[in-house]
Amino acid sequence: MTRRERLERKQEKREEWAAGREAKAAAAFKAGDMSESATGIPFGQPILVGHHSEGRHRNAIKKADAAMGRAVESHDMAAMHRDKAANIQRTLDRSIFSDDENAIEEIEKRIACRDAERKRNTAINKIVRRKPKNECTPEKIEDMAKLGLKSPILINNLFHPDYGRPGISSYVNSNLSGNISSDRKRIESIKSRTIKQEAAEESENGVSIVGNVYVAITFADKPEREIINSLKASGFRWSRGSWNGQRKNIPAEVTEIAAAE
Repeated sequence: MTRRERLERKQEKREEWAAGREAKAAAAFKAGDMSESATGIPFGQPILVGHHSEGRHRNAIKKADAAMGRAVESHDMAAMHRDKAANIQRTLDRSIFSDDENAIEEIEKRIACRDAERKRNTAINKIVRRKPKNECTPEKIEDMAKLGLKSPILINNLFHPDYGRPGISSYVNSNLSGNISSDRKRIESIKSRTIKQEAAEESENGVSIVGNVYVAITFADKPEREIINSLKASGFRWSRGSWNGQRKNIPAEVTEIAAAE
């Protein structure tokens, strides 16, 4: 199961819990009905102390208060589950997970967008700082429009910022460059992970062990819980689709599985 699939299952569970809580809230609200048809007591009638209806009236009020408390609690819990589900949906919409089928393609698209933005920022700064330096002229406004910058307010802010020098701040492109570099490293990591996974799937026993002193152990399918516990106990740690640790500490269970290699 991929990370996206796990999150989608969590979202479905949250939606189910929310629906269940909403049903409980509706039932509790109904149970707290103090109408005359439900209690036999006219609406707004005070408790008649000493009357034969006093006990029934007090019990009805107590029951209604308890039911309303349950209804409000269930309503709040339903809202909380709905919010959690919405947060998961936002994560699914904006994230690229390494085990997505099209992860590399999507990351490459993001790199292209960020690189285009970086080049556009550089071009804008060149326009701002060319002679007459930092002065807004019709020619500069026209050139910025060619780059897609047509808002008079944005153009004015470039030449007259609240603080700092005119133009786009250098940290903007620095951040873009850092994100581009991280994405490129991530692509290499995904490719490496894919190679190891394919090697495990092609191996006779569904396991690939790569390395000399330090090794990466990759399984074609998720191993049994006992094997995972043995790997953890032997100092192996899960990272980038493989269990990483020292060759001398490979558990006997894994050695037996890979013995045919």
